[in-house]
Amino acid sequence: MSNAGESAHLHADVLAAGCVLWRDRAGELEVLLVHRPRYRDWSWPKGKVDKGETLPEAAVREVLEETGYSVTLGLPLPSARYTVGKALRKHVSYWAAEVTGKPTGTVQNPREIDEIRWVTAARAKAMLTRFDDREQLDKVVHAHSTGTLRAWPFIIVRHGKAFPRAKWHEIEHERPLLAIGTRQSLALTGLLSAWHLKRLVSSPWKRCVATLAPLSAATGKSIRKRTTLSEKANAQNPQKTRAVLEKILVKGVPTALCTHRPVLPTVLEVLADHSPAGLAERLPPRDPFMNPGEILVAYVRPGAVPRIVEFERYRPIDT
Repeated sequence: MSNAGESAHLHADVLAAGCVLWRDRAGELEVLLVHRPRYRDWSWPKGKVDKGETLPEAAVREVLEETGYSVTLGLPLPSARYTVGKALRKHVSYWAAEVTGKPTGTVQNPREIDEIRWVTAARAKAMLTRFDDREQLDKVVHAHSTGTLRAWPFIIVRHGKAFPRAKWHEIEHERPLLAIGTRQSLALTGLLSAWHLKRLVSSPWKRCVATLAPLSAATGKSIRKRTTLSEKANAQNPQKTRAVLEKILVKGVPTALCTHRPVLPTVLEVLADHSPAGLAERLPPRDPFMNPGEILVAYVRPGAVPRIVEFERYRPIDT
């Protein structure tokens, strides 16, 4: 699981992100390779993280710039770590990304990428210049064979930083975001857009709705308010909160759900129930579980019985 704020990558001198683009042609897996004339190599589309970007945002942007394909992130893949230049440590995060249509853009810099080519997985293994790039390919091939490659994202959002509870003397459900919480909600818009979410669900309390409001405005998707996701409702009847979460998991639609810290134990219990034991152990174990404005991405394998196959955690940068 990726650490909040991407702290797992702080020891790298260079941060980069990219994707293994894939498609299914009559049951045969194909992946997209890019050729870099400067290095005369075949590799995955990737690039450096811009200032103020998170790794997921960088991955989507770089893929569009290098291939012309607009993608949504799928299953996270093994990261790459290696030395570049004068002993600089580089960390590259990767995701799988399914392609179902044609490119919507063009390669921005033909001198950097002069050819893109769809090939079978077996051909890709032979063409990849760096031996270590086969690690991402192997994960994609295995996920394709086990039916997990189309895992969809169920994203839990803890609302942004709110006005202190101890200093608020009005109705609790009206307690607002602080200025930093508003900045977090704006930054979350870019981060959450990396997954092309279909539904936005929230506690009806003001601070939760406000956290998703910028994303709602940017995407045109309405926020579905569920009373059972509020602090009060969960405290009174956590089973009703669980029922909302279970319904989302069964529905199988990419969703972001915003709720409160006191509700997170119920949320995490449901996620654990749908995860293998080893994976469930990696869920946040202690209060406060997640920081304000942080997201937890659960990747759910499609099927009649929802099964979570991976988790990631991120916070917007510079908030």
